Amino acid sequence: MPIAEKSLTYINNKILNGEVVVLTEEEFIDEVRKGRTINSPDIDVITIACQAAISGTAAMLCVPVAERGVFTRAKKIWLNGILGFPGPAPNERLGLVDTLIFADQPGSDVQVYYDGARLLLDIINRKKIQVECLSVEGDTYRNSFTLDDLEFARIYSYNFFLDPFGAEKPSHYPGQFLRMVRVGSKIILNKAPGIVIGCGTHSTPERKALSLAADMFEMDPRLMSGLGHRTGISITNTLALGVPVTNKSILDNLATYIDEKNYKKINESMTDPEKEMACYLKELILKERCLLTESDMELKHWV
Repeated sequence: MPIAEKSLTYINNKILNGEVVVLTEEEFIDEVRKGRTINSPDIDVITIACQAAISGTAAMLCVPVAERGVFTRAKKIWLNGILGFPGPAPNERLGLVDTLIFADQPGSDVQVYYDGARLLLDIINRKKIQVECLSVEGDTYRNSFTLDDLEFARIYSYNFFLDPFGAEKPSHYPGQFLRMVRVGSKIILNKAPGIVIGCGTHSTPERKALSLAADMFEMDPRLMSGLGHRTGISITNTLALGVPVTNKSILDNLATYIDEKNYKKINESMTDPEKEMACYLKELILKERCLLTESDMELKHWV
């Protein structure tokens, strides 16, 4: 007999037993367009994907600067001419500097259009990055690295907007399905596994945003573009979420959310990175490589 209300434990057991039913949002709306009735017992997870400007993003890197014991502390540091912010950890005696890079940090050369976002994209593309570091002793050290040389490289998207319409048109879709997003929920960011760490810094009930964290090593730079035809933004983060369909209310609310994206034609509303990410997360779930997170830590001021 079908279960009217499914728990996350029940859905996770279906994942582990190879019995889970997963649809991407594109597949879901396609079924609806064909006039097929989908009830909550018929489906367990819908994978949704969206993109947001990379401007609300920072990265923490453990940057190799010099040999061990050469200097005591970094005063300033630049990566490809982009000013970074040395962290408080006393790693400099190891020749390493914990460095925070903001995506919207401008470059030092006003003649060249290069900023923190392009630097992060270059790092993920495994390009060689030039380091210049000024120590508190007044000495300058230079080095270079690629992503594979780093021991720690993590992106923090502190303001990822879930609003599919952009800043000029806040969405008003009901947020029932977003109650399933909790602190600790697993996500995929630019094809790298990560977690939700809370609400975004500018999140409001009318325009919701998340704070996310994911290591950079597995990120796919191809998925960090594709929003330009909507907003003119050329570098983005692409997020995929697996929404558990626990009851009819969640399913109906998801249908409202997807419908409000104005899906007259899928190709007009979903970018290629969004499609790829939704399919990728579906594949992970079907391969038992991604379970849903059971957490009682609700996001504050979320819905």
